[in-house]
Amino acid sequence: MFSRLLGAMNALGTLWIFLLMLLIDADILGRELFGAPVRGTTELLSLSIVGIVFLQLGHALMVGRITRSDMLLDSLITHRPRAGYLLQGFFHLLGAIFLGLVFWGSLGQFEEALEIGEYVGAIGDFTAPTWPIKLLILIGAMATLLQYLRLLWRDLREARQ
Repeated sequence: MFSRLLGAMNALGTLWIFLLMLLIDADILGRELFGAPVRGTTELLSLSIVGIVFLQLGHALMVGRITRSDMLLDSLITHRPRAGYLLQGFFHLLGAIFLGLVFWGSLGQFEEALEIGEYVGAIGDFTAPTWPIKLLILIGAMATLLQYLRLLWRDLREARQ
């Protein structure tokens, strides 16, 4: 079920990218044909990039798309499986700790953005609240942290066998 959640988050991020491409096209056409760009395009793009990354991060980890050097780990897992899985487990533990720190550090920013009504843009032209993106950071960080813990559990199980 958790894997499906990560897949759904990834699909939502992909759909979001497609919608951003349409927004960029509309902005370009509006500028060139009518001399009127779509207001807020740059603000929405800058917020969206962060949201998309955190929506897709857990799924990227689940399917093995997080960048890392596998040469040492693959060799260790092949020749000394216990050592290889323990080292890989340590990597996954560090990832979980890091994402826990990201979550903890972002929680206060989310609460503050919600409390003060933080926004991007200019009043009278275009404004967008920042709290939805900060919420996605929290959701994505927690989902990725949980995926790191799932991988750690798998590594420890493999190391025992």
